Amino acid sequence: MRQRPVNYLLLLLFIMLLSACSPSSPVTVQVDNVNARVEVASTPNQRQRGLMHRQSLGKDEGMLMVFPTPQEVSMWMLNTKVPLDVGFFDQQGVLRSVVQMQPDGGKQLYHSPPQTLYALEMNRGWFDRYALVPGARLKLPYALTAE
Repeated sequence: MRQRPVNYLLLLLFIMLLSACSPSSPVTVQVDNVNARVEVASTPNQRQRGLMHRQSLGKDEGMLMVFPTPQEVSMWMLNTKVPLDVGFFDQQGVLRSVVQMQPDGGKQLYHSPPQTLYALEMNRGWFDRYALVPGARLKLPYALTAE
């Protein structure tokens, strides 16, 4: 029985759409000398979905959001069940602030400093546990860009 090529094209398109919406494979980044295994969210859909619907994160696991240009960004905890800390980094990879976020159904918005290019979401207390304060440096395994 011969299959139609259109079926293969539709399947390929479906797979491409699914992969565009999901976070990338985890990579290891460092803040000062502390390793974090993170998913990279570099598209608008990935950043909007963030860590929604996760039941838990590993000890040093999280998400790195990469924005297309340095800017003030706003974050929420819509459909996010895990209490998080988010560290906001500028384009030089310097940590500018850390904000604690509590699951609240997306009621509160959390704002970054101006000129934020990266937002690192980790389990609540992660930055304190490793004494990572403003001025700490984010080191990426390779250049990351965003849509």
